[in-house]
Amino acid sequence: MPVVTVALPPHPAEGELLSRVAEAVADGLGLSAGDVIAMSVPVRAAVANGRTGTASWVLISIHGSDRGEERMRHARDAAASAAADWSERHEVAQEGVWCEWLLPQHP
Repeated sequence: MPVVTVALPPHPAEGELLSRVAEAVADGLGLSAGDVIAMSVPVRAAVANGRTGTASWVLISIHGSDRGEERMRHARDAAASAAADWSERHEVAQEGVWCEWLLPQHP
């Protein structure tokens, strides 16, 4: 069961973003309802060195076992696209979306 963490500043439609990202990952992997968990990690502040103002990126980490490079890439792309679409729909200015797949670490 993949677990997805999404780091972003607090937003009233955050639940919608989590649902869309979870659905995108599930669709990308061909999984059923309830097979992907998504949770938010609140970002209280972000800055970029050498600049004034804030930096705004959505960071998505998919934690899961190896499902083959093609399927994992498809899930990553789908999650990033869902986040970008959500940002545009809610007029949330984003500099970009970063999405990665994290495999379990074995000692």
